[in-house]
This record gives sequence, C-alpha cells and structure tokens, in this order.
Amino acid sequence: MRCYHICKLPGRVLGARVLRLSLVAILVLLLVAGALTTLLPNNKDDKMLSWRREVKAQGQSALASFTLIMQTYNRSDLLLRLLNHYQAVPQLHKAIVVWNNVGEKPPEDLWNSLGPHPVPVIFKPQTTNRMRNRLQAFPELETQAIS
Repeated sequence: MRCYHICKLPGRVLGARVLRLSLVAILVLLLVAGALTTLLPNNKDDKMLSWRREVKAQGQSALASFTLIMQTYNRSDLLLRLLNHYQAVPQLHKAIVVWNNVGEKPPEDLWNSLGPHPVPVIFKPQTTNRMRNRLQAFPELETQAIS
C-alpha cells in the first residue's frame, strides 16, 4: 500500500510544477502586454483622428482621379465603415454604391446624417440582385478610371 502512495507522489509533484510554470508564463505574458499598451498612442494624441482630407474645388479636373463603384447586399454596417475609410483616399472623385437589396431602402439618409463628406456618395437601388449590376454605364461617371 505504501508503494502505491509513493509511486503516486511524483505524478502529483510533476502536475504541480506544470501548473506553477504555466501560471508564471501567463503572468509574464500579462505583464508584457500591459507594458506594451503603455506604448500605444493616446486617442487625444493620435494625429490620424484629427487629420481630414481637404475638400476638392468644384472645378477640379476628374482626369487625375477615379470613381469607386461598389455593390453590396445586406451589409449596411460594413458598407458605412468602408465608405468612411474611402473618404480619406486623395484621388477618389466619387463613390457609387450599387444597392442590391431589392425592396430595401439604401442607408443614404444614415450616411448623410453622419456629417459632411469630402467625397460624394451616390446610392443606386437595383430592381434585381445580379453581380453584373456594377457593370452598368452610370450617368454619374465623370472619370476615366474606375475601381
């Protein structure tokens, strides 16, 4: 009977050592992560948050710019984030959103309520949901380059 307890003892000691080492590793990782977060810029000091793209003059030529055509279906949250991201592209002349949610109203009012935007966004509701909807000859295209 004593042999059974003696043989069992090294397994318990080994398990306790593994547990202790894993706890030490987790603690070190947390300390390193905490130290690295102090190196991150503060929101108040972040220059990108306050940087705005200059609004183009109305008479500016569309030759050096491009029009973005993107289509979406049932992803308004992602669409608004992408449109906000694309507002910072200097050569972007206009964005055309091909709205493939047949029967649903595009989030145009929500987009316009988010403030003035340097790049105009035009929503084009469609009557059918097809991939080729983005290939139309839109009358709003003023640039030779399209992305």
